[in-house]
Amino acid sequence: MFEISGFDTAGVVSLKRLSLAAALKKARELVEDGCWDVQIVDPAGEVYTSFEEQAA
Repeated sequence: MFEISGFDTAGVVSLKRLSLAAALKKARELVEDGCWDVQIVDPAGEVYTSFEEQAA
């Protein structure tokens, strides 16, 4: 399970997706919607943040 987390004006956003592709899609959507500090943590504990530049 891939965990997506970030922050918006209401607080912490925390979601899960089954695949990396789905997690990347949701993370980009969150950034486009104004969330910040968005990251994905994969099942092995690796953290992804490079999609933030792609969505901007």
